Amino acid sequence: MDVAVGYWSSLAAAVWMKTTHPHHAASLKAAILGAQASSPSRKVWLLQIVTPEAIVPDTRSRSALAGMLGSVDGIVSHSAVIHIGSGFRASLVRSIVTGLNALGRQQFPHRVFASLEEGVAWLATHGLPDRAAAHHDLSAFYEAAVAGQLTSVRT
Repeated sequence: MDVAVGYWSSLAAAVWMKTTHPHHAASLKAAILGAQASSPSRKVWLLQIVTPEAIVPDTRSRSALAGMLGSVDGIVSHSAVIHIGSGFRASLVRSIVTGLNALGRQQFPHRVFASLEEGVAWLATHGLPDRAAAHHDLSAFYEAAVAGQLTSVRT
């Protein structure tokens, strides 16, 4: 599996594990729209986790993701990207996220963090309810994704 995408309440999440394809942007948008539909009175918080094994997306995939991020303006409140790793690859991921920000021109804050805890804490300071439950659920989602135990997630 290349990516696991899901949502619960007003939180949409993705775990990027291998190759990113342009059609994955549509899957992530569907999760964002699902989160919006499940909590229509709130904006959606978006959290993406990039595993150390994830391959840097090609130009088409980056363009598709940037376009998708731009298309969810007004729906997404804040977006956090967690890169599990360090060194050059972490720097590369930060550069890609910065590039996606520039290409997508979305109006919501979009930041990169080194750990799930940091990303959830930042989202919580911007209104994500129940930080402890969100951290627990996202940790379980991540672990299930990398173990290959997910086919789809919607609650």
